[in-house]
Amino acid sequence: MLWKIILAAVAVIAAIAAKSIYDEKTYRRRLRSRMLREWGRARQEEYPPEKMERIALYYQDHTKEWDVDEITWNDLNMDEIYQELNHTQSAMGQEYLYALLHRPLQEPEELEKRGQLIRFFSEREEERLQLQICLSVMGKMGKFSVYQYLRNVKELKAESSLVHIIQMAALLACILLCFVKPVVMILPTIILIFYNMLTYYQRKGEMDRYYHLFGYIVRTIRSCQEIASLPVSGLEGYFETLSQNAAVFRKFCKNSWLVVGGGNMDGSLADAIMDYVRMLFHIDIIKFQSMAREVVRHEEQLLKLYETVGILDSAIAIASWREMMGSWCIPQLESGGEKCFEAEGMYHPLIREPVKNSLSECRSVLLTGSNASGKSTFIKAAAINAILAQTTYTALAERYRACYYRIYSSMALRDDIMSQESYYIVEIKSLKRIVDQAKQGGNPVLCFIDEVLRGTNTLERIAASSQILAMLAQSNALCFAATHDIELTNILKQYYSNYHFEERVEEKDVLFDYQLRPGPAMTRNAIKLLGMIGYDPQIIQKAEESVQKFLDSGQWTAVPAE
Repeated sequence: MLWKIILAAVAVIAAIAAKSIYDEKTYRRRLRSRMLREWGRARQEEYPPEKMERIALYYQDHTKEWDVDEITWNDLNMDEIYQELNHTQSAMGQEYLYALLHRPLQEPEELEKRGQLIRFFSEREEERLQLQICLSVMGKMGKFSVYQYLRNVKELKAESSLVHIIQMAALLACILLCFVKPVVMILPTIILIFYNMLTYYQRKGEMDRYYHLFGYIVRTIRSCQEIASLPVSGLEGYFETLSQNAAVFRKFCKNSWLVVGGGNMDGSLADAIMDYVRMLFHIDIIKFQSMAREVVRHEEQLLKLYETVGILDSAIAIASWREMMGSWCIPQLESGGEKCFEAEGMYHPLIREPVKNSLSECRSVLLTGSNASGKSTFIKAAAINAILAQTTYTALAERYRACYYRIYSSMALRDDIMSQESYYIVEIKSLKRIVDQAKQGGNPVLCFIDEVLRGTNTLERIAASSQILAMLAQSNALCFAATHDIELTNILKQYYSNYHFEERVEEKDVLFDYQLRPGPAMTRNAIKLLGMIGYDPQIIQKAEESVQKFLDSGQWTAVPAE
C-alpha cells in the first residue's frame, strides 16, 4: 500500500515538473515572437502621472550639476519623448532610461562607449533577442518602483521565525497523528489549519510589498546569471559585472522558491500548489527572514546590478527607437574650439509628418515670423536634438555637428500661483539661471528662448531683452531666440544671425510651409487672421490704417472718438 502512495506521489511530482518545463519553453517562445514583432515599432502603453512619478525616482536620487533641469524638460515635452523612446523590457531599464535622457554627457569617451553598445544591439539580432528575453523575464513591477524599494531595503528588520516554526511543527504533528487517531485529531487539525491561515494573511499583509520586491530580485539575479552565461562576444565587461555582483546572492536565492515561487511572470501549476503549502506551513515567512538579512547586507551590489541592467536595457531601447524613427544620424560632437550648430534635414520627433529644416551657424540665432509659422517648433526641435545627441548618441537629422553643450531653455512658462509670482517674475528667474550658467567656464551653454520677456510692456521688453540676448551672445553661450519684436533683428544684428518663417495668404486662408529662411521676417498676419475668423471688417480696416501710420511716422495716433 505504501509503495503505491509513494509511486503516485512521484508521478504527480514528475507531471508537475514536466508541465513546468513545458510552460517555461512555451513562455519563452512567446517572448521571442513578441520581441521580433515589437522591434522598431511604437509601444501602446499608458503613462498616468503616478507612473511617471515612480519612473522618475531613480533620476531624482542621482541628479548631477549639468542635467537637463525641470524647466527645460517641461519646455520640450521630454516626458513624451521618453515615452516614445521607452522600448525597454525591465523596470530597471525604464527607470534608468529616464535618468539617461536627463544627463547630456560632456565628454566623448562614455558617449562613444554607449554608441558602440547601441550599434551592437542594432546589428546582432540573435544576441539581442537572447538578452531581451532575459530582461523580459525580469519584467516590470506595475504600480511599484523598483528603485524605491531597493533604496528602502535598509529599513527591513529581520524578526524571529520561532512562532511560525512552532505553528508549522504543530500542524505537521496533527496531520501525522490523524493517521493514528483520526477521530480525536481531525477537529484540532482543522482548527489549527484555520488558525495558521488567519495568522499567515495577517503577517503576509505586513510584508507583501517586500514579497513583490524579493520576487523581482530573485528573477533579476537568475536573469543576470543567465545573461552572464550567454556565449556573446563583445559584452564581456557588462557580463562580468553582472556575474560578480549576482554571485553574492547565492544564499539569498537558495530555496527562494519557498517565498517567491518559480519566477515565471505568468505563474504555473507548481506555484499554485505551493501557495496552499505556504498558507498552511508559513514556510515563506520563515525563509523571508533570512532573505531580508541578505538583501540588506548586499545593498551596494544590488544597486550595481540595477545600473548595469539599466544600461543594457536602455541601449536596446534606443536601438529599437532608431529603427522606428527611420531617419537619423550619428552626431559629430566636438570638445573645445568654436561654438557651432550644424544640422541638415533636422526634424521634431513628435511630429508624424515633419517638415525638415537645415541650419549651419557659429553665431547665435534670432528667429522671427508670423504666429503659428513654426518658430517655436523649430527651436524645440533643435533643443531636443541637442539633448538626444549627447544622451542617445542619435540625432534626428541627415547630418548633425555641434559642440558638447550644457543645454537650457526658457519657453513654456506660466504664473506660479502657489508662490504668488507673476508670469514676468517667473520668466526673469528662468532667464537668470541661463545667464548665470553662461558666465561659467567649461563647455558652452546652448540655450533656447521663446518670446523673451513677453510678460512686460513693449518698450521695456525690447530694451531689456536686447541687452540680455546681447550678453548671452558675447558670453560662453550659443543662443536660439524666437521673437515677434522685429526691432530686435536690427538692434542685435552684430551678434545674431537672422532667420525667419513666413506664410502665404490666400483669399480665405493663411498657408504655412514651415521652411526656415535667412533674414528677418517681412510679413505679418495677426490682423489678417482677425478677418478670416469673422471680425467686423471695420476693425480690420482701421487696424491696418493704424499700422501704416505708425510705419510712416514712427508714432501711434489716438483712436478718434466716434
